[in-house]
Amino acid sequence: MSEFRYSICEPTNPTIIEKGKIDSSAIMKILEEFPWRLLLEEAENSKNIYYSPSLEIENLDNKNGLAISAVGNPDKYDFYVFFKRPKIQKTWFGLSEKLNKNYTSELLDQSKEKTIEIVKALIDNNLSFLEHKFH
Repeated sequence: MSEFRYSICEPTNPTIIEKGKIDSSAIMKILEEFPWRLLLEEAENSKNIYYSPSLEIENLDNKNGLAISAVGNPDKYDFYVFFKRPKIQKTWFGLSEKLNKNYTSELLDQSKEKTIEIVKALIDNNLSFLEHKFH
């Protein structure tokens, strides 16, 4: 069973809030109960915005992680999902390779259902699904 950690970002707080280790079985509950709408309302009513409401989840064993941000208005919002993982990248016109420990790809305008599917893939360590989704 993989070990995970998570952190959150609130719109009016300049500090990323590290929440620490989390059991994989609790991740979906945190995702479902995260106050997306409330934090979007807070952002809408504030002049000093540091972040979109965000939740970051990382598998500590393989360093694969997702950052999920809510965007839009409180009544109708979508998610931007960022997939961070170690990945070998070709450099010098494909003649050389180097490991990028924080290679990141994003998917914009994701529904709640699609976002849940992506998070479940991270929990299940279904890296082929994630790589295909974030090609």
